[in-house]
Amino acid sequence: MTGEFALNPHDPTPLYAQLYRILRSRILDGEYAEGDAIPSETVLKDQHRITRSTVRNAVALLVKEGLVQQIRGKGTLVTYTPINHSIWNFGGFTDFSRARGQRPITTVLARTIEDGPNGPILKLVRARGVATEETQTFLNLDTSWLDLKRFPGLEKFDFEQLSLYQVMREHYSVVPTRSELTLSIAPQSDLTRQVFGPSPDVPGFICASGDVYDSNDELVERTSVIYSPTLEMKVGTSWNGVNPRATPRPPSV
Repeated sequence: MTGEFALNPHDPTPLYAQLYRILRSRILDGEYAEGDAIPSETVLKDQHRITRSTVRNAVALLVKEGLVQQIRGKGTLVTYTPINHSIWNFGGFTDFSRARGQRPITTVLARTIEDGPNGPILKLVRARGVATEETQTFLNLDTSWLDLKRFPGLEKFDFEQLSLYQVMREHYSVVPTRSELTLSIAPQSDLTRQVFGPSPDVPGFICASGDVYDSNDELVERTSVIYSPTLEMKVGTSWNGVNPRATPRPPSV
């Protein structure tokens, strides 16, 4: 490797981390497409004049992040597929994924009841993503705060199997219709590393946080959604003031 892709032995960043960043960048940029084999351990070792353990450590990070899969007899194959996601989504993440023919997956990371200004609040923290037969990719880290006076018994539902917005519609006759969200940058944390894997070259994550309302402008949910760095997002706008998608819709549930 030459030029911008050469490893720098004088850089304080470990060589395996440098190699991981190079390979990760090539995968995310599409140079190595889904199903392609990245260069073999021997090729990478000889090209960069590094040890096999350095190569293995770099590839291990890619495997942990879900970007590649090691298959005996075939090598290390790319499993990453770019996923376009719209922050203006009217429905929830589960509905959105199923409409695209994807299998949504959810892992509940925390479920606690806290004291709110008007009564008990359910705090629900979930990792949301999509899965194939071979891989699973988490795309969102969602935190929801929900009023249990408005949604009594909500804490009893299994939100690894059920959509939060579907439960609202079917059990409480509440339909989220609009949201007011603010975009910011969330720093890396132990939780983001747990959900998205190690991302040493990512300084922070896009985060959408704010309030969700029903058609009567009554508060439905306070939400904070942190997005995976591998997620390609589309944000739209309208200059004539008539666009029905002008109010952002959270893809969080």
